[in-house]
Amino acid sequence: MRYFKTTFLWIIILAAVGGYTFIDLKSTKIAEQKKEEDTRLLPFTADQVLAISIRKEAGNMDLERWEKGWKIVSPINTMAKNEAVEKFLNEVTASRNDSEYVMDTNPTPERLAEFGLTNPPVRVTLKVGKELKGHTILFGNRAPTMGVAYVQLEGRKPVYRVLADTRSEADKDVYYFRDKSVLKLNPVMVDQVSIGRPGSSMLFKMNDSGHWNIEKPEKARADQKKLFELMGRFANGEVKEFIAEKKENLASYGLDKPATTLMFWLSGDSSPTIKINIGNRSPAKRGYFCSMSDRENIFLIEEKIVDSIPRIVDEMRSREMWLFDNSKLKRLEVRNGGKSVVLVKDAENEWRKGNIKGGKADFNMVNDFLEELKTFDIKEFVSGDLRNLRQYGLDPAQMQVQFWTEDSAVPITLNIGKTNPAGYVYAFTTSEKSVLALEERIIRVVETYLKDL
Repeated sequence: MRYFKTTFLWIIILAAVGGYTFIDLKSTKIAEQKKEEDTRLLPFTADQVLAISIRKEAGNMDLERWEKGWKIVSPINTMAKNEAVEKFLNEVTASRNDSEYVMDTNPTPERLAEFGLTNPPVRVTLKVGKELKGHTILFGNRAPTMGVAYVQLEGRKPVYRVLADTRSEADKDVYYFRDKSVLKLNPVMVDQVSIGRPGSSMLFKMNDSGHWNIEKPEKARADQKKLFELMGRFANGEVKEFIAEKKENLASYGLDKPATTLMFWLSGDSSPTIKINIGNRSPAKRGYFCSMSDRENIFLIEEKIVDSIPRIVDEMRSREMWLFDNSKLKRLEVRNGGKSVVLVKDAENEWRKGNIKGGKADFNMVNDFLEELKTFDIKEFVSGDLRNLRQYGLDPAQMQVQFWTEDSAVPITLNIGKTNPAGYVYAFTTSEKSVLALEERIIRVVETYLKDL
Protein backbone atom coordinates (compact mmCIF):
# COMPACT_ATOMS: atom_id res chain seq x y z
CA MET A 1 0.00 0.00 0.00
CA ARG A 2 2.90 2.36 0.87
CA TYR A 3 4.44 1.65 -2.57
CA PHE A 4 1.17 2.57 -4.28
CA LYS A 5 0.89 5.86 -2.35
CA THR A 6 4.50 6.81 -3.16
CA THR A 7 4.02 6.05 -6.86
CA PHE A 8 0.78 8.02 -6.98
CA LEU A 9 2.50 10.99 -5.28
CA TRP A 10 5.27 10.98 -7.89
CA ILE A 11 2.70 10.86 -10.71
CA ILE A 12 1.02 13.98 -9.26
CA ILE A 13 4.39 15.77 -8.93
CA LEU A 14 5.44 14.89 -12.48
CA ALA A 15 2.06 15.96 -13.89
CA ALA A 16 2.36 19.30 -12.08
CA VAL A 17 5.90 19.83 -13.37
CA GLY A 18 4.82 18.87 -16.91
CA GLY A 19 1.83 21.19 -16.76
CA TYR A 20 3.99 24.04 -15.52
CA THR A 21 6.55 23.41 -18.28
CA PHE A 22 3.79 23.38 -20.93
CA ILE A 23 2.33 26.64 -19.62
CA ASP A 24 5.81 28.18 -19.45
CA LEU A 25 6.64 27.14 -23.02
CA LYS A 26 3.28 28.43 -24.25
CA SER A 27 3.82 31.75 -22.46
CA THR A 28 7.31 32.03 -23.95
CA LYS A 29 5.97 31.34 -27.43
CA ILE A 30 3.23 33.96 -27.02
CA ALA A 31 5.79 36.49 -25.77
CA GLU A 32 8.12 35.79 -28.69
CA GLN A 33 5.23 36.11 -31.16
CA LYS A 34 4.18 39.45 -29.59
CA LYS A 35 7.77 40.70 -29.76
CA GLU A 36 7.99 39.67 -33.40
CA GLU A 37 4.72 41.49 -34.18
CA ASP A 38 5.81 44.61 -32.27
CA THR A 39 9.04 44.89 -34.25
CA ARG A 40 7.39 44.70 -37.67
CA LEU A 41 7.64 47.84 -39.73
CA LEU A 42 4.06 47.20 -40.89
CA PRO A 43 1.28 45.87 -38.61
CA PHE A 44 0.17 43.07 -40.97
CA THR A 45 1.47 40.16 -43.02
CA ALA A 46 1.73 39.68 -46.78
CA ASP A 47 -1.40 37.52 -47.01
CA GLN A 48 -3.52 40.32 -45.50
CA VAL A 49 -2.77 42.77 -48.31
CA LEU A 50 -5.70 43.12 -50.72
CA ALA A 51 -4.50 45.94 -53.00
CA ILE A 52 -1.24 47.69 -53.94
CA SER A 53 -0.64 51.14 -55.43
CA ILE A 54 2.80 52.07 -56.74
CA ARG A 55 3.51 55.70 -57.61
CA LYS A 56 6.73 56.79 -59.32
CA GLU A 57 8.01 59.07 -62.08
CA ALA A 58 8.23 56.27 -64.67
CA GLY A 59 4.52 55.52 -64.29
CA ASN A 60 1.92 54.41 -61.79
CA MET A 61 0.56 50.92 -61.23
CA ASP A 62 -2.37 49.46 -59.27
CA LEU A 63 -2.86 45.82 -58.37
CA GLU A 64 -5.71 43.96 -56.69
CA ARG A 65 -5.95 40.51 -55.13
CA TRP A 66 -8.67 38.33 -56.72
CA GLU A 67 -9.77 34.76 -56.07
CA LYS A 68 -7.62 33.50 -58.92
CA GLY A 69 -4.62 35.60 -57.97
CA TRP A 70 -3.30 39.11 -58.42
CA LYS A 71 -4.46 41.40 -61.24
CA ILE A 72 -2.96 44.58 -62.62
CA VAL A 73 -5.89 47.02 -62.95
CA SER A 74 -3.89 50.09 -64.04
CA PRO A 75 -2.34 51.19 -66.39
CA ILE A 76 -3.65 48.03 -68.12
CA ASN A 77 -6.17 45.40 -67.08
CA THR A 78 -4.47 42.01 -67.06
CA MET A 79 -3.38 39.15 -64.81
CA ALA A 80 -0.26 39.66 -62.70
CA LYS A 81 2.49 37.16 -62.04
CA ASN A 82 1.59 35.96 -58.55
CA GLU A 83 5.14 34.91 -57.69
CA ALA A 84 6.50 38.39 -58.43
CA VAL A 85 3.81 40.17 -56.38
CA GLU A 86 4.10 37.80 -53.43
CA LYS A 87 7.90 38.05 -53.43
CA PHE A 88 7.66 41.84 -53.19
CA LEU A 89 5.01 41.70 -50.44
CA ASN A 90 6.97 39.17 -48.39
CA GLU A 91 10.08 41.35 -48.54
CA VAL A 92 8.20 44.54 -47.60
CA THR A 93 6.27 42.98 -44.71
CA ALA A 94 9.42 41.29 -43.39
CA SER A 95 11.02 44.72 -42.78
CA ARG A 96 11.66 45.62 -39.12
CA ASN A 97 11.32 48.77 -37.00
CA ASP A 98 13.50 47.99 -33.96
CA SER A 99 16.54 50.05 -33.05
CA GLU A 100 18.89 48.11 -35.31
CA TYR A 101 16.85 49.19 -38.33
CA VAL A 102 16.22 52.84 -37.36
CA MET A 103 18.55 55.21 -39.20
CA ASP A 104 17.24 58.45 -37.68
CA THR A 105 14.34 58.94 -35.26
CA ASN A 106 13.85 62.64 -36.01
CA PRO A 107 15.65 63.58 -39.25
CA THR A 108 16.34 67.16 -40.22
CA PRO A 109 15.49 68.40 -43.72
CA GLU A 110 19.17 67.97 -44.62
CA ARG A 111 19.15 64.39 -43.44
CA LEU A 112 15.95 63.68 -45.37
CA ALA A 113 17.65 65.00 -48.50
CA GLU A 114 20.61 62.74 -47.78
CA PHE A 115 18.27 59.77 -47.48
CA GLY A 116 16.49 60.75 -50.73
CA LEU A 117 13.21 61.23 -48.87
CA THR A 118 12.60 64.95 -49.47
CA ASN A 119 10.79 64.00 -52.64
CA PRO A 120 10.59 60.16 -52.54
CA PRO A 121 11.03 58.62 -56.02
CA VAL A 122 8.80 55.64 -55.16
CA ARG A 123 5.63 55.52 -53.02
CA VAL A 124 3.97 52.20 -52.29
CA THR A 125 0.57 51.96 -50.60
CA LEU A 126 -0.55 48.60 -49.25
CA LYS A 127 -4.26 48.30 -48.49
CA VAL A 128 -5.66 45.87 -45.90
CA GLY A 129 -8.97 45.04 -44.27
CA LYS A 130 -12.55 45.46 -45.44
CA GLU A 131 -12.08 49.24 -45.50
CA LEU A 132 -8.88 48.85 -47.55
CA LYS A 133 -6.98 50.98 -45.08
CA GLY A 134 -3.82 52.25 -46.74
CA HIS A 135 -0.28 52.08 -45.34
CA THR A 136 2.14 54.07 -47.48
CA ILE A 137 5.89 53.42 -47.61
CA LEU A 138 8.14 56.14 -49.01
CA PHE A 139 11.27 54.73 -50.65
CA GLY A 140 14.39 56.89 -50.79
CA ASN A 141 17.97 56.25 -51.88
CA ARG A 142 20.01 53.11 -51.66
CA ALA A 143 22.93 53.13 -49.21
CA PRO A 144 26.32 53.23 -50.99
CA THR A 145 27.74 49.99 -49.56
CA MET A 146 25.34 48.32 -47.12
CA GLY A 147 22.90 46.65 -49.55
CA VAL A 148 20.04 48.57 -47.96
CA ALA A 149 17.68 51.41 -48.86
CA TYR A 150 16.01 54.12 -46.77
CA VAL A 151 12.27 54.35 -46.16
CA GLN A 152 9.70 56.26 -44.17
CA LEU A 153 6.13 55.46 -43.31
CA GLU A 154 3.87 58.26 -44.45
CA GLY A 155 2.84 60.40 -41.45
CA ARG A 156 5.76 59.21 -39.29
CA LYS A 157 9.17 60.83 -38.78
CA PRO A 158 11.64 57.97 -38.29
CA VAL A 159 13.76 56.77 -41.21
CA TYR A 160 14.31 53.01 -41.43
CA ARG A 161 16.51 50.79 -43.49
CA VAL A 162 15.19 47.91 -45.60
CA LEU A 163 16.85 45.54 -48.02
CA ALA A 164 17.92 47.20 -51.26
CA ASP A 165 16.17 44.35 -53.09
CA THR A 166 12.86 45.51 -51.61
CA ARG A 167 13.48 49.00 -53.01
CA SER A 168 14.41 47.43 -56.36
CA GLU A 169 11.21 45.32 -56.44
CA ALA A 170 9.06 48.39 -55.77
CA ASP A 171 10.71 50.21 -58.67
CA LYS A 172 10.02 47.47 -61.25
CA ASP A 173 7.91 48.19 -64.31
CA VAL A 174 4.58 46.68 -65.38
CA TYR A 175 6.33 43.96 -67.40
CA TYR A 176 8.00 42.62 -64.25
CA PHE A 177 4.72 42.21 -62.37
CA ARG A 178 2.72 41.08 -65.39
CA ASP A 179 1.80 37.44 -66.02
CA LYS A 180 4.08 36.40 -68.88
CA SER A 181 2.86 32.82 -69.29
CA VAL A 182 2.54 31.68 -72.89
CA LEU A 183 0.53 28.44 -72.71
CA LYS A 184 -1.70 28.33 -69.62
CA LEU A 185 -2.49 24.64 -69.92
CA ASN A 186 -1.12 21.65 -68.08
CA PRO A 187 0.44 19.40 -70.77
CA VAL A 188 -0.71 16.33 -68.84
CA MET A 189 -4.34 17.34 -69.48
CA VAL A 190 -3.87 17.77 -73.26
CA ASP A 191 -4.94 14.92 -75.55
CA GLN A 192 -4.59 16.51 -79.02
CA VAL A 193 -1.96 18.74 -80.60
CA SER A 194 -1.93 20.22 -84.10
CA ILE A 195 0.92 21.95 -85.94
CA GLY A 196 -0.16 23.76 -89.09
CA ARG A 197 1.83 25.50 -91.79
CA PRO A 198 0.73 26.70 -95.24
CA GLY A 199 0.24 23.54 -97.30
CA SER A 200 0.93 21.06 -94.48
CA SER A 201 -0.29 20.00 -91.07
CA MET A 202 0.45 17.48 -88.35
CA LEU A 203 -2.08 16.10 -85.89
CA PHE A 204 -1.22 14.12 -82.76
CA LYS A 205 -3.80 12.32 -80.60
CA MET A 206 -3.64 10.34 -77.40
CA ASN A 207 -5.32 6.94 -77.69
CA ASP A 208 -7.45 5.17 -75.07
CA SER A 209 -4.41 3.43 -73.59
CA GLY A 210 -2.64 6.74 -72.99
CA HIS A 211 -0.16 6.51 -75.89
CA TRP A 212 0.31 9.29 -78.43
CA ASN A 213 -0.15 8.59 -82.14
CA ILE A 214 0.40 10.63 -85.29
CA GLU A 215 -2.90 10.96 -87.17
CA LYS A 216 -1.76 13.32 -89.97
CA PRO A 217 -0.14 13.44 -92.47
CA GLU A 218 0.17 9.67 -91.92
CA LYS A 219 -0.63 7.26 -89.11
CA ALA A 220 2.32 6.26 -86.94
CA ARG A 221 3.39 6.08 -83.34
CA ALA A 222 4.43 9.45 -81.89
CA ASP A 223 7.41 10.17 -79.67
CA GLN A 224 5.68 11.02 -76.39
CA LYS A 225 8.79 12.55 -74.85
CA LYS A 226 9.21 14.98 -77.74
CA LEU A 227 5.54 15.95 -77.63
CA PHE A 228 5.73 16.74 -73.92
CA GLU A 229 8.98 18.63 -74.46
CA LEU A 230 7.26 20.74 -77.14
CA MET A 231 4.26 21.48 -74.91
CA GLY A 232 6.57 22.10 -71.96
CA ARG A 233 8.54 24.75 -73.85
CA PHE A 234 5.33 26.71 -74.44
CA ALA A 235 3.90 26.02 -70.96
CA ASN A 236 7.13 27.04 -69.20
CA GLY A 237 8.13 29.78 -71.64
CA GLU A 238 7.55 33.47 -70.97
CA VAL A 239 6.52 36.37 -73.16
CA LYS A 240 9.68 38.22 -74.15
CA GLU A 241 7.90 41.50 -74.84
CA PHE A 242 4.31 42.74 -75.07
CA ILE A 243 4.02 44.46 -78.45
CA ALA A 244 0.39 45.66 -78.58
CA GLU A 245 -2.60 45.35 -76.26
CA LYS A 246 -5.05 44.80 -79.13
CA LYS A 247 -4.97 42.54 -82.19
CA GLU A 248 -4.70 45.31 -84.73
CA ASN A 249 -2.56 45.73 -87.88
CA LEU A 250 -2.02 41.95 -87.98
CA ALA A 251 -0.38 42.10 -91.41
CA SER A 252 2.49 44.19 -90.06
CA TYR A 253 3.38 41.28 -87.74
CA GLY A 254 2.72 38.49 -90.26
CA LEU A 255 -0.27 37.38 -88.17
CA ASP A 256 -2.92 37.83 -90.85
CA LYS A 257 -1.46 34.74 -92.56
CA PRO A 258 0.53 32.99 -89.80
CA ALA A 259 3.62 31.03 -90.77
CA THR A 260 2.79 28.48 -88.04
CA THR A 261 -0.36 27.71 -86.06
CA LEU A 262 -0.40 25.47 -83.00
CA MET A 263 -3.62 24.14 -81.47
CA PHE A 264 -4.06 22.31 -78.16
CA TRP A 265 -7.13 20.39 -76.98
CA LEU A 266 -7.78 19.75 -73.31
CA SER A 267 -9.14 16.26 -72.71
CA GLY A 268 -12.86 16.26 -73.44
CA ASP A 269 -12.90 19.39 -75.61
CA SER A 270 -14.30 18.88 -79.11
CA SER A 271 -12.72 22.05 -80.51
CA PRO A 272 -9.24 23.49 -79.85
CA THR A 273 -8.92 24.89 -76.32
CA ILE A 274 -6.02 27.17 -77.23
CA LYS A 275 -4.78 28.39 -80.61
CA ILE A 276 -1.38 30.05 -81.06
CA ASN A 277 -0.56 31.98 -84.26
CA ILE A 278 3.10 32.65 -84.97
CA GLY A 279 3.97 35.38 -87.45
CA ASN A 280 7.11 37.15 -88.61
CA ARG A 281 10.50 36.99 -86.97
CA SER A 282 11.88 40.24 -85.59
CA PRO A 283 15.66 40.21 -86.14
CA ALA A 284 16.11 43.32 -83.98
CA LYS A 285 14.20 41.86 -81.05
CA ARG A 286 15.37 38.27 -81.66
CA GLY A 287 11.92 36.79 -81.36
CA TYR A 288 8.68 35.98 -83.19
CA PHE A 289 5.40 37.89 -83.12
CA CYS A 290 2.50 35.85 -81.71
CA SER A 291 -1.19 36.06 -80.92
CA MET A 292 -3.41 33.62 -79.02
CA SER A 293 -7.08 32.76 -78.89
CA ASP A 294 -7.31 33.28 -75.10
CA ARG A 295 -6.04 36.89 -75.03
CA GLU A 296 -6.33 40.16 -76.91
CA ASN A 297 -2.69 41.22 -77.18
CA ILE A 298 0.22 40.68 -79.55
CA PHE A 299 3.49 39.64 -77.99
CA LEU A 300 6.97 38.37 -78.74
CA ILE A 301 8.38 34.95 -77.79
CA GLU A 302 11.93 33.66 -77.85
CA GLU A 303 13.37 32.40 -81.14
CA LYS A 304 14.48 29.13 -79.56
CA ILE A 305 10.88 28.22 -78.66
CA VAL A 306 9.63 28.70 -82.22
CA ASP A 307 12.73 27.09 -83.74
CA SER A 308 12.01 23.94 -81.72
CA ILE A 309 8.67 23.33 -83.47
CA PRO A 310 9.14 20.32 -85.81
CA ARG A 311 8.92 20.94 -89.54
CA ILE A 312 8.62 17.35 -90.74
CA VAL A 313 6.57 14.61 -89.16
CA ASP A 314 9.49 12.17 -88.94
CA GLU A 315 10.99 14.39 -86.23
CA MET A 316 8.04 13.43 -84.03
CA ARG A 317 7.83 9.74 -84.84
CA SER A 318 8.61 7.31 -82.06
CA ARG A 319 12.07 5.75 -82.30
CA GLU A 320 11.00 2.83 -80.14
CA MET A 321 10.81 -0.30 -82.26
CA TRP A 322 9.06 -2.58 -79.78
CA LEU A 323 6.08 -2.15 -77.49
CA PHE A 324 5.45 -5.76 -76.45
CA ASP A 325 5.36 -7.23 -72.94
CA ASN A 326 7.59 -10.33 -72.61
CA SER A 327 5.06 -12.04 -70.34
CA LYS A 328 2.32 -11.63 -72.98
CA LEU A 329 4.23 -13.42 -75.77
CA LYS A 330 3.07 -16.92 -76.78
CA ARG A 331 5.27 -17.69 -79.81
CA LEU A 332 8.66 -16.60 -81.19
CA GLU A 333 10.27 -17.42 -84.54
CA VAL A 334 13.76 -16.46 -85.73
CA ARG A 335 15.01 -17.13 -89.26
CA ASN A 336 18.41 -16.50 -90.84
CA GLY A 337 18.88 -17.97 -94.30
CA GLY A 338 18.20 -21.71 -94.01
CA LYS A 339 18.37 -21.73 -90.20
CA SER A 340 15.33 -21.16 -87.99
CA VAL A 341 14.15 -21.50 -84.40
CA VAL A 342 10.54 -21.75 -83.27
CA LEU A 343 9.69 -21.30 -79.58
CA VAL A 344 6.22 -21.77 -78.08
CA LYS A 345 5.14 -20.97 -74.53
CA ASP A 346 3.27 -23.75 -72.67
CA ALA A 347 0.58 -23.52 -69.98
CA GLU A 348 3.26 -23.08 -67.26
CA ASN A 349 4.82 -20.17 -69.20
CA GLU A 350 7.86 -22.24 -70.09
CA TRP A 351 9.38 -21.83 -73.55
CA ARG A 352 9.38 -25.02 -75.63
CA LYS A 353 11.28 -25.72 -78.86
CA GLY A 354 9.13 -26.37 -81.92
CA ASN A 355 5.79 -26.85 -80.10
CA ILE A 356 4.32 -27.10 -76.59
CA LYS A 357 5.51 -30.72 -76.35
CA GLY A 358 9.06 -29.92 -77.43
CA GLY A 359 12.12 -29.70 -75.25
CA LYS A 360 12.49 -26.83 -72.82
CA ALA A 361 14.41 -23.76 -73.92
CA ASP A 362 16.49 -21.74 -71.45
CA PHE A 363 13.90 -19.23 -70.14
CA ASN A 364 16.53 -16.71 -69.02
CA MET A 365 18.30 -16.86 -72.37
CA VAL A 366 15.05 -16.20 -74.25
CA ASN A 367 14.25 -13.32 -71.92
CA ASP A 368 17.75 -11.88 -72.38
CA PHE A 369 17.29 -12.05 -76.15
CA LEU A 370 13.97 -10.20 -75.96
CA GLU A 371 15.40 -7.53 -73.66
CA GLU A 372 18.41 -6.98 -75.88
CA LEU A 373 16.16 -6.57 -78.92
CA LYS A 374 14.34 -3.82 -77.03
CA THR A 375 17.58 -1.84 -76.72
CA PHE A 376 17.52 -1.14 -80.48
CA ASP A 377 15.79 2.03 -81.58
CA ILE A 378 15.12 3.44 -85.02
CA LYS A 379 18.03 5.55 -86.27
CA GLU A 380 16.36 6.79 -89.43
CA PHE A 381 13.11 6.55 -91.37
CA VAL A 382 14.55 5.82 -94.79
CA SER A 383 11.53 5.68 -97.10
CA GLY A 384 7.77 5.32 -96.99
CA ASP A 385 7.76 3.90 -100.52
CA LEU A 386 7.43 0.14 -100.04
CA ARG A 387 7.05 -0.79 -103.72
CA ASN A 388 10.68 -1.82 -104.18
CA LEU A 389 11.88 -3.49 -101.01
CA ARG A 390 14.33 -5.62 -102.99
CA GLN A 391 16.85 -2.76 -103.24
CA TYR A 392 17.09 -2.78 -99.42
CA GLY A 393 17.51 -6.56 -99.19
CA LEU A 394 14.01 -6.86 -97.72
CA ASP A 395 12.26 -8.85 -100.47
CA PRO A 396 13.04 -11.48 -99.48
CA ALA A 397 14.48 -10.48 -96.10
CA GLN A 398 17.90 -11.84 -95.18
CA MET A 399 16.81 -12.25 -91.56
CA GLN A 400 13.41 -12.29 -89.83
CA VAL A 401 12.14 -12.17 -86.23
CA GLN A 402 8.45 -12.69 -85.41
CA PHE A 403 6.48 -12.46 -82.14
CA TRP A 404 2.91 -13.52 -81.41
CA THR A 405 1.13 -12.05 -78.40
CA GLU A 406 -1.68 -13.70 -76.42
CA ASP A 407 -4.32 -11.31 -77.76
CA SER A 408 -3.39 -11.35 -81.45
CA ALA A 409 -3.24 -13.91 -84.23
CA VAL A 410 -1.12 -11.55 -86.34
CA PRO A 411 2.60 -11.53 -85.53
CA ILE A 412 4.83 -8.56 -84.91
CA THR A 413 7.41 -8.98 -87.66
CA LEU A 414 10.89 -7.52 -88.09
CA ASN A 415 12.59 -8.05 -91.47
CA ILE A 416 16.31 -7.28 -91.65
CA GLY A 417 18.02 -6.56 -94.97
CA LYS A 418 21.25 -5.10 -96.37
CA THR A 419 23.80 -2.93 -94.62
CA ASN A 420 23.84 0.62 -95.98
CA PRO A 421 26.91 2.82 -96.65
CA ALA A 422 26.52 4.62 -93.29
CA GLY A 423 26.97 1.34 -91.44
CA TYR A 424 23.33 0.86 -90.56
CA VAL A 425 21.17 -2.06 -91.62
CA TYR A 426 17.89 -1.68 -93.51
CA ALA A 427 14.84 -3.09 -91.78
CA PHE A 428 11.07 -3.21 -92.03
CA THR A 429 8.58 -3.89 -89.25
CA THR A 430 4.82 -4.32 -89.43
CA SER A 431 4.34 -1.57 -86.82
CA GLU A 432 6.00 1.06 -89.05
CA LYS A 433 4.99 1.64 -92.66
CA SER A 434 8.50 2.66 -93.64
CA VAL A 435 11.93 1.28 -94.43
CA LEU A 436 14.06 1.84 -91.34
CA ALA A 437 17.73 2.07 -90.49
CA LEU A 438 18.96 0.19 -87.40
CA GLU A 439 22.34 -0.44 -85.81
CA GLU A 440 24.19 -3.18 -87.67
CA ARG A 441 24.83 -4.84 -84.30
CA ILE A 442 21.30 -6.30 -84.44
CA ILE A 443 22.54 -8.84 -87.02
CA ARG A 444 25.16 -10.19 -84.62
CA VAL A 445 22.65 -10.30 -81.75
CA VAL A 446 20.14 -12.32 -83.78
CA GLU A 447 22.85 -14.66 -85.14
CA THR A 448 24.29 -15.30 -81.66
CA TYR A 449 20.98 -16.07 -80.01
CA LEU A 450 19.82 -18.13 -82.98
CA LYS A 451 22.88 -20.30 -82.52
CA ASP A 452 22.52 -20.54 -78.71
CA LEU A 453 18.78 -21.20 -78.71
